[in-house]
Amino acid sequence: MENTLTNNMILLKNARFIDWQTLDLKKTDILVEEGKNGKISFSDNIENKNAELIDCTGKIVTKSFAVGHHHIYSALARGMGAPKKNPENFYEILKYVWWTLDKALDKDMIEASALSMAIACAKAGSTFAIDHHASPNFIEGSLDVIAEAFERVGVSHLLAYEITDRDGQEKA
Repeated sequence: MENTLTNNMILLKNARFIDWQTLDLKKTDILVEEGKNGKISFSDNIENKNAELIDCTGKIVTKSFAVGHHHIYSALARGMGAPKKNPENFYEILKYVWWTLDKALDKDMIEASALSMAIACAKAGSTFAIDHHASPNFIEGSLDVIAEAFERVGVSHLLAYEITDRDGQEKA
């Protein structure tokens, strides 16, 4: 099977497709046409010499997923040192882990966490994420940094900034 890309089409041969509404699994070929007027066609044996060919034998194909609740800056918690006190309840987890982390965030850290999470979303098949963000020492422009990082990866987003008075009225 030869891979060529013309007319901006991809042919997924021998795919096992999961219907997102019925969860039915069926073996099919899928032709994906790029663009605003592009189509997705399903058939048992599509032949198209103008499409990039991908053999999906043994692979499962479905529509993309969405992440409905995210904390993008939590990407930075991987490998983070232990908190100064072992939390004993949810409030202490917030105080000694998450609020300590979000207070340390600057523009570069926000960008790094957003790129990391956008890549993780894309690799897991999610093309849309919803996040409410907190970085009390870098509020202005923080959502723009996240948006730009997600757009670089190609993941759509809905972003909001956390409203809280835990850092004083001027930051609320």
